[in-house]
Amino acid sequence: MTEKKYRVIILGAGFSKPAGLPLGDELWEQILNRSKTLCGRAGMLREDIDAYIEYRRDCDGINLSRDTLNFEEFLGYLDIEHYLGLRGGDTWSRDGNEGQVVVKTLIGKILAQHMPSPDKIPELYLEFARRLRPNDYVLTFNYDILLERSLDAIGKPYRLFPNRFKSVSSYSGIIDSSKDEVIILKLHGSIDWFDKSQYLEYVKTYKEQGVNSLPNHPVFNGRIDWGLTKILDGPRHDNDPLLNMYRAANVEGLYKQQIMFFTTPWILSPSTNKIVYASALGDFWNGLGVAGCLNFGMAIIGYSLPFHDIYARQTIYSLVKNYQEAYWDEEVFGRKKNPLVFVDYKTTKDEHNEFKKDYRFVDFNKAHLHMSGFNMEAIDKIFSK
Repeated sequence: MTEKKYRVIILGAGFSKPAGLPLGDELWEQILNRSKTLCGRAGMLREDIDAYIEYRRDCDGINLSRDTLNFEEFLGYLDIEHYLGLRGGDTWSRDGNEGQVVVKTLIGKILAQHMPSPDKIPELYLEFARRLRPNDYVLTFNYDILLERSLDAIGKPYRLFPNRFKSVSSYSGIIDSSKDEVIILKLHGSIDWFDKSQYLEYVKTYKEQGVNSLPNHPVFNGRIDWGLTKILDGPRHDNDPLLNMYRAANVEGLYKQQIMFFTTPWILSPSTNKIVYASALGDFWNGLGVAGCLNFGMAIIGYSLPFHDIYARQTIYSLVKNYQEAYWDEEVFGRKKNPLVFVDYKTTKDEHNEFKKDYRFVDFNKAHLHMSGFNMEAIDKIFSK
């Protein structure tokens, strides 16, 4: 976070809705519908749902059904079960137990099917990408790749990690600020991210056993080139958790393959306990609590600030407080701060009031509310000079 940065923009699901991507409840409805036809190991998702319904009945006296349970709370139950290893030797994989893997894979598959192709990105998103400046920070909770494709379409450079380094030593590194790039931090992972670490372990085991061939893998050793590129670029520390993380450009084609249980996209499932898996993205959050002082623009687009995402709530609180209180109405580096811009879709007075209640820590005298959804008018508000 340096004085070169102009804006911090936070994206939630409402940002992607105009492009036809589903919101959280719509996503769960599609996952639930697809789960009805799954069989074999994949059918264990239904068993997990029934186990959760029994758990809530026995512990809380609440009678739920598959259609009425809370998606995030159910996945939080699965996250705790996996994180604590409650199944012992039956724990399926580092990506989660069977139900978690099914959900993550279906999220990737559904969002990939709804993604506009690289040559058909809606003008709304191309214009948003054009208005972004080098060193703008975009913090996104979305799994989709709509923003990346928009920037690719107009040829604007970006990176998916906080800092570049000229060089690194054992405990530090020299920052490389020579490149003009938009910084996108995908705080919950992405449908096109795949971790190569486990595959490399398989390769090592094969070599130790004297096997000359490489292990099969649908992403890293398949018959099709998925357009893989590393997330990180330049010198990095050997213990960087994203060192072996890759992006797949052709996600539509990849998710048409039978990849379930062979590989899993690297995303944090939309659960109430996703923080237990967030350590790999620790660098993304580092310093956000003190950021905002020298930002000259800030916007929050389509993010509902769910109460169960306490870590995200606390971070946004810090960002907003710093933005609205430090150097407000003072000229710094020849510029003054613009009002904090909220973009959401709220059509009634009650919805407006509920929105303000969720964001009660905001000084709305220093904010602008655009409640007709993400559109061209919203872009004008976000990027006003």
